[in-house]
Amino acid sequence: MSRRPTVDEPIEIAKFWKSARNRKQSIVIAIKQYEGHMFLDCRLYGTNKEGRSVPTPKGLTVGMSCLPDFAAAVAKALDRAREIGLLDEAAP
Repeated sequence: MSRRPTVDEPIEIAKFWKSARNRKQSIVIAIKQYEGHMFLDCRLYGTNKEGRSVPTPKGLTVGMSCLPDFAAAVAKALDRAREIGLLDEAAP
């Protein structure tokens, strides 16, 4: 049986502002490891008094085995939002 890969440091996948109007909170998507378990972390970051981005307790984690289901659900939400006119067709 082969050993699953691990990561020493989080692998940042994406970082974007929570909203166009709020430039003090961002969402960071990263692959992380905790106690030998790999997961996707979707975390809200705030800005501290020094202007640095810091993680908040708000977020969610998705185990690697559930990642395909999570990705499919997000893709479905994106399609539905476009379908009902919540997003421009040109939006990524």
